[in-house]
Amino acid sequence: MKFSVNSNLLQRTLSKLGGVIQAKSTMPILEHFLLETVNNTLTATATDLAIWMTVTLDIKGEEDGQITIPAKRLMETLRSLTDTTVEFIADTTTNRITVRTQSGEYNMTGDQHSAFPQAQQFSSEHQFDLDGSILRRVIQKTAFAVSQDDLRPAMNGVLLQNNKGRLRAVATDGHRLVRYDVTVSQKVTMQKDVVIPVKTLQVVGKSLEDEPATIMISPTHIRMKFPTWEVISRLIDENYPNYESVIPGDNTKVLTADRDALIQTIRRVALYASATTHQVRFDIAKDELRVAAQDIDFGWDAKEKLPCTFSDTVLMIGFNAAYLIDLLSHAEGKNVVFKFSVPTRAGIITPEEPNDKEDLLMLVMPVRLNS
Repeated sequence: MKFSVNSNLLQRTLSKLGGVIQAKSTMPILEHFLLETVNNTLTATATDLAIWMTVTLDIKGEEDGQITIPAKRLMETLRSLTDTTVEFIADTTTNRITVRTQSGEYNMTGDQHSAFPQAQQFSSEHQFDLDGSILRRVIQKTAFAVSQDDLRPAMNGVLLQNNKGRLRAVATDGHRLVRYDVTVSQKVTMQKDVVIPVKTLQVVGKSLEDEPATIMISPTHIRMKFPTWEVISRLIDENYPNYESVIPGDNTKVLTADRDALIQTIRRVALYASATTHQVRFDIAKDELRVAAQDIDFGWDAKEKLPCTFSDTVLMIGFNAAYLIDLLSHAEGKNVVFKFSVPTRAGIITPEEPNDKEDLLMLVMPVRLNS
């Protein structure tokens, strides 16, 4: 194998694969990139056995071939170089790899391409096209709310559904829930719900630009194909919880407040909350919201007030400040709307201004107030 390419361009291209590579693996080959050259195209692949990601790049090819190369060593070398042309020479018999620049030479040992795990044959059952900007918003609006509890594997991913031709994405960790519906240019026709691992979406989100995507779904995997890269990932083979059953339909007490002002207020007041519960209290009246917190162990407390509109008389309810800040930060718009019923039932959060193309609903569970 022999080719040459700009070092910065190669570094930027291969960096897309970084989210897949494991820092420490029981299989050393998983710490490698698989490189393949055909004519003037380089294809690089990384996998952790659950995700396979492939990128392509135009090069000046001289000799075709395949070999694996230590990912960390290669990336550190490329990052340390100035903007220059690098020449790769790989002996696929000895697995020795030489990277040359005008002033230097760097040698390392790879492995046979046959040692690199291959993704299983993909057979698509459902397929639809999606604009990259929409896919980015799906990831931004949901991935943050995914559960980290390995004992609840279904909630370790984002649920994708066909909601009457619109794309619906749902994420929850049991304390908060996000339901995001978006209209796409091509009507969604998939009949099967799928749960995509959050790591897969995070890997895609880091590389995603405003580029067209083709989404293909098989019984066990999802394939997201872009013009110069693609990701194949296993799906989570678990039934997603019935999230609709926890969304209350009788929350008639409506609070409207300035979103940015509320986020900043919660952040300041939460500095004085218990490090265990992170609890903040909402004392809501007709035209004023008081946000308070205290840490009994240290004798700390704080409170602030800000204007609001409230459809009821008074309400006192507690929340985990970190969950509130996360949700409000992803709501967008000047004002945000809360819908409550009683202090022991979930609150619903939505943007005040409707959007014809998307519908965002967030839910947050209350916490028991300190006595």
